Amino acid sequence: MALRNRLLAIGILLLLVGIVVAARRPSSAALYSGYARADVGALTLEVNVDPPIGAPGTRQRINARVTNHGAQALTPSIVLQLPKGLLADVYALPSGATFNLQEARIDWLPVVPGGSAVEFNLDAEVQATDVLFPEQEITGTLRHQGDEGRLASRVWLGISPIVGAVLAQGQATVGQPVRLHADVSGPGPLTIVWDLNDGRRLSLAEPEVAFPAPGDYRISVQVTNPGGSVTRQMILTVLPVPVASFSPDDDTPAVGQSVMFVNTSGGQPPLNVFWDFGDGTTLVGQQEPTHIYDRGGIYRVRLTIENGFGHSEAIRDVVVGNAPVADMVVADRTAVGQPLVGQAFSEDGVIRITWDMGDGRSYEGPNVSHLYRRPGDYYVAMTADNGHGQTQVGRWVHVDNGISTVFLPMSAYSTGNGSVNLSVDAPSDLELSPAVESLESVFTLDVIPFPAGTSPAEQLLAYLNAARARFDLPPMSYTFELSSAAQDHARDKARSPNNPHIGTDGTTAAERLLRSGYRGGYAGEATAWGFSDPRLAVEFWINSDSHRPILLNRITNEVGVGYLEDYSSANVWHWTAEFGVSYGAPARAILRAQWPAAGQSALDTDVLNYSWMWPLSLSSGERFTVYLVSGERYSPIGSVAQPIYGSLYTLSADARNALSTQSTLTGRAPAYDWVVRLESGTGQVIAESERRLISFAPDPALALPTPTLGPTLPIITATPNVLVPVVTPSPIITEEPPPYEQPPVIITATPQPISTPESGTP
Repeated sequence: MALRNRLLAIGILLLLVGIVVAARRPSSAALYSGYARADVGALTLEVNVDPPIGAPGTRQRINARVTNHGAQALTPSIVLQLPKGLLADVYALPSGATFNLQEARIDWLPVVPGGSAVEFNLDAEVQATDVLFPEQEITGTLRHQGDEGRLASRVWLGISPIVGAVLAQGQATVGQPVRLHADVSGPGPLTIVWDLNDGRRLSLAEPEVAFPAPGDYRISVQVTNPGGSVTRQMILTVLPVPVASFSPDDDTPAVGQSVMFVNTSGGQPPLNVFWDFGDGTTLVGQQEPTHIYDRGGIYRVRLTIENGFGHSEAIRDVVVGNAPVADMVVADRTAVGQPLVGQAFSEDGVIRITWDMGDGRSYEGPNVSHLYRRPGDYYVAMTADNGHGQTQVGRWVHVDNGISTVFLPMSAYSTGNGSVNLSVDAPSDLELSPAVESLESVFTLDVIPFPAGTSPAEQLLAYLNAARARFDLPPMSYTFELSSAAQDHARDKARSPNNPHIGTDGTTAAERLLRSGYRGGYAGEATAWGFSDPRLAVEFWINSDSHRPILLNRITNEVGVGYLEDYSSANVWHWTAEFGVSYGAPARAILRAQWPAAGQSALDTDVLNYSWMWPLSLSSGERFTVYLVSGERYSPIGSVAQPIYGSLYTLSADARNALSTQSTLTGRAPAYDWVVRLESGTGQVIAESERRLISFAPDPALALPTPTLGPTLPIITATPNVLVPVVTPSPIITEEPPPYEQPPVIITATPQPISTPESGTP
């Protein structure tokens, strides 16, 4: 009866767990709504994907809508990034929108009247999906007058789940738990629900179930993901024969320790139970007994059960031993900031030694070295474990007042608007001279008791210098310019965490130091996210083979720290440390072209976004000019002097004006190079980007100019008219033509084409 009641309780518990899990699981519609929104000033950008869940062959409609809540017309810049695998009907894009096929990116420059909205619908078909990563995003960036807003419309592009074999792992008997298993594959998130056909439904991947009566049970499993649902069935035969099974809660107990034997047997009740503990002690009728061994040794425990259908026997060995003999040596007195050294002694067979220092810190191993940060009395406990038992030894340690060194930053100062002296040589290489090449064990830091009001950034600086002190390295000095760069990067990575060391505007860490005005040499950058405590971030960096050489660099002497806590971001806590060498040479500023990529093709009427990166602020009169280059001829497309974000500059324009001075309409795509130059107010070239190949073709949608015949002048022959004497008239003074006016065209019998009003002349 006790076994039956236990099995009934297990079944009810599993049923309740399944109901609770099913009730708390969010639906696919809630996870993937397909809707997202971004606001910048009076503008709102909305993106909606219908349906947001798709498989290969699914047709989706992408709606992009920008609303102007103000009274004046606005011209924002919008970039939409589509996931790979979508084939979009790009011919449905409105005027002012272009589609980059290689990058699956839409650039849209709408004119939005005040108090109204502009939108377009783009039909797309899912052609391919990523089975491992079906969760995709359609991202959007809304920019206007230097402000920027971002959105991400979550969609799911995948296939339905695949369910293979469905089986029970082990023989099923009455009352004995059996594990159900299904071979499941396919993209997630997956929901697995088992129906036992007796009223129980379990939302578990591999549930262990027991059946109270023999018979055949038709069991089904339903596997669901956002792409669909698949159901498979099996017939499970539950037998009435007894099957003995048990396990001790500790199969290596110590002498005198109470051991509980858990009975997991099955069979049709009533069951007769007989225990033999191997030391001459037997027990009849008790389902889950406890037993104490009074001497060491190996004992063979036997469980025998029987019912009207037969009997079964299970055997397990229990190894009983003695707790280890152990002791420790530790000083009974130390001072704050001074290491307390302890050593443990034990007999052979000890497999684990742990230390509790009494201040919340613990260690593992026979030797320990610990620093206390506060005075007082602490109980140090050492525990030795040999698998059979544990022996604990403790000592009281008195900690006197001492010196606890904490490096906090000096007052922040501003450098004003002074210029940065740039080296004309190649950028200085990052020199690393780490104090250690590798670690012998996991690195941990002691908790520092900071005064009230200490900022997280100051705490990060203190832990950075505390870590260096552990390796006999001097502390680094706080630098305002480095901290400015670190804080900007922490804020940037909270919004766009894709690449931890490349800014959203494309800048590298060394370039961000130039932008902040740092005059020393670049010595590395460290970023971390998801750690609520700066101590954990520094421990992560020291234990990382790629970050440790930067933090423990012997030549680094300056540092800047940044921190951002943003609960709207995926990782909440964001830490950045920028490292510098005060006597090093700064990196050389480079004008780097970003987009379009080399080999880009476009129509001459396409509005392209020419983008580049420059880390320094422009002086008065300086500007960037984009040119089309053919041979030695530079034809300007346009100029800008303000970045759209950070150090990223963009010029949006078509190439018709530049092409009109380079070539004629030939029906083919002439090849050019595009290049951007930084020019002074007098036109002097300060810096120039790399050249990138680009080609243009005439827009076939525009009608060719219609030729119009001009009047034909009479041809003057050599036959003179008859001369008649007349009075010579007085000369009439006429105005001189402007010196820059071109001579008139000599009209011949060949007509010259004149643009018609329909085509227009740009």
